[in-house]
Amino acid sequence: MDSMVIPDLSTLRSWLEQLKISYFENDSNSVLHLPHMQNIDGLFDAKIDLLGDVVLFSALAEVRPTAIIPLVANLSQINASSLTVKAFLDVQDGNLPKLIVCQAFPIAAGMTFTQFSHFMQQGEEQIANVIFEIHSNNLLYVNHDMESDMESEMEVEDEESLASTQTSTFTLH
Repeated sequence: MDSMVIPDLSTLRSWLEQLKISYFENDSNSVLHLPHMQNIDGLFDAKIDLLGDVVLFSALAEVRPTAIIPLVANLSQINASSLTVKAFLDVQDGNLPKLIVCQAFPIAAGMTFTQFSHFMQQGEEQIANVIFEIHSNNLLYVNHDMESDMESEMEVEDEESLASTQTSTFTLH
């Protein structure tokens, strides 16, 4: 059976290495960033942080400015869909709005490696599910959006040249 410890950052580093989860530290050495989570469309940062007596696993995604109202309208439903992962919106002047999805584990009484492993697995799955759902509704800003916007404009121009030979159909929801 694993021993119960109150993990510090070096313990978390060791546990991540045992789980074969890659990470890197920023200049302040207080946060462990998880680059493999950035492979999820719409997600631009994921990290493990120690905040007092809590291990916090959080992920950030940039929200399309036009999606703020629909996203805020659905935050209660998003938060109700998971007992462990919670989401909130961070809107600041001069920056794109950010969706923050996080999961916390209180460590004042201690934590085992097995608990940490389960916490990471569950957190990755739940956070990925939330981000995927929001991304599939086209509410997140993704870096390749600018490229696809340019491609869309080119497709529209091509379609307009063919419009005289095609009939239009619309699907209303």
